[in-house]
Amino acid sequence: MSTSQPPSYQTYFIDLPLSRLHVLEVGEGEPLIMVPATISEWEDWLTLVQFMGQWFKVYFFELPGHAQSSPFKGSFSSARVAELVEQLADKLGYDRFNLMGFSFGGILAMCAFKRLSARIDRLILIAPCLGWKALPYSKTRLTMLYHVIQQFKRRWLQTLFVKFARNPRTLSIAITFVRAIGKLEDTIPLKRKLPRTTTTTFDILSSQITEILTMEFDPPSEKHKTPCYFAMSIYDPLLRFDTTLNIAETHFADMNVVRLTYPFHQPPRPFTFEELNEGFYGTVNAFMRAHT
Repeated sequence: MSTSQPPSYQTYFIDLPLSRLHVLEVGEGEPLIMVPATISEWEDWLTLVQFMGQWFKVYFFELPGHAQSSPFKGSFSSARVAELVEQLADKLGYDRFNLMGFSFGGILAMCAFKRLSARIDRLILIAPCLGWKALPYSKTRLTMLYHVIQQFKRRWLQTLFVKFARNPRTLSIAITFVRAIGKLEDTIPLKRKLPRTTTTTFDILSSQITEILTMEFDPPSEKHKTPCYFAMSIYDPLLRFDTTLNIAETHFADMNVVRLTYPFHQPPRPFTFEELNEGFYGTVNAFMRAHT
């Protein structure tokens, strides 16, 4: 039965070989490492982490180079995040754990799963980006986006963009550009997030978008038996539902699929703890009971 009050939380830093991570911890029980999406700050994820804290001891971390986590020494990649997840699990003393990803965190979670599948008990994917094939773009648009993003890996362009984003008079131009390039929803709070963007964060974001536009996961020779909870809106405007589900189903034999009907990829504001319990408690609890 769901709780009426969200569990308490704490934040702290963990020093790892690849990064000094800023971590949010909630709940008790089996460990769940939750990998973030792009430009993620722990405050935006608190209610979701608290919701999952009803079953797990949840560890959410801000990506290296975002918010208060230190950047990688060298370039950003999902493969390095997978190695970071391994370092975090080792540092926390967990031989086995559960893994969760949302949106771009789907790519991160899949990369981590590929590296650490023998240690993962359950995988939870929420509206996951699982590669370029699920993007609702033509090949021409994908090629155009790729070349534009490569240009924005130049330091002088990154510096110029950050100046635009931090200037109240030109912030709207920066927002228009980002929405046009990424075909992002109005629900994503760019007006609040972009002025806090640094050249380091923007460089990492460029690397993340490059991976979104090029990533493809080869299916295993035999489907993984790890239970997978998959929840996504059939009306997701940023990712094709059927393609995303098909990619997941080529990897996992034990799929628990929840078809949602939200008209957005990311909610206009973070769901409250009560809203998450009302909308998701039953399916998550059934998944947990079936795989305990």
